[in-house]
Amino acid sequence: MSWLTLEAILLLARGLTVTAVLTAVTSALALILGVGVGTMRLSARPFLRGAAGVYVDSFRNIPALVLIIFFAFAIPNLFPTPLRQTLFFNNVLADWGQTITGLSLPYYALAAAAALTLNAAAYLAEIFRAGVSAIPQEFVDAARLLGADNRAIFRHILLPEGLRVGFPAIATRLIHNMKNTALASFVAVPEFFQATQSIITRTFRATELLLLAAIVYLLLSAAWAALLRRMERRLDRRATTTANLLLTQSSAVYE
Repeated sequence: MSWLTLEAILLLARGLTVTAVLTAVTSALALILGVGVGTMRLSARPFLRGAAGVYVDSFRNIPALVLIIFFAFAIPNLFPTPLRQTLFFNNVLADWGQTITGLSLPYYALAAAAALTLNAAAYLAEIFRAGVSAIPQEFVDAARLLGADNRAIFRHILLPEGLRVGFPAIATRLIHNMKNTALASFVAVPEFFQATQSIITRTFRATELLLLAAIVYLLLSAAWAALLRRMERRLDRRATTTANLLLTQSSAVYE
């Protein structure tokens, strides 16, 4: 394995770190945004439902790669060259991002993160909406009987129960989002697959390196799935406790 030099290992390790950070950031933001949009889809206000529907239909049906390239290249090109440089590349925020991340082109990483977040959130919004729709009406009725307002019902019932019911599909989508981070290599974000491609161009050992990349992504998926299963178990325990408490207290009120 003379092709796997110390320099190559360090490059792959750095790419793996970028992949992990990109996965964590986009997954967290997509889940928050997806819950928000999914809640809008359940709103009684037609404007909110319509706006959320347009968002979901748009970003769910545009390929993630197209979104990444659009955010990275098309949006900056909407501005004149001097303004483009000032807004997206040569500014204090870009310099700060380069210092923190070590990326020579931090805007492209930001563009990829935004595209992946918006794409994943569109799917998660529909999953969360379906999860909330599957909650038994008895839970909501029991909470109202105990004097809970709409905000309390959402916080203590709809949000945790919607996430719990939809979590198997949410986990699948977040694993898919992790694999989609490889698409960021198309805009020169130095994540793991881009690092793999860089080493291939130097060593011409495509078979070995692509096999290594496949194994690494398999291990990443397994680790990410294990973490998500742990989160699912915690949601299940909390949901069981909440359901038992609601049913007990509502029964006491009836009596």
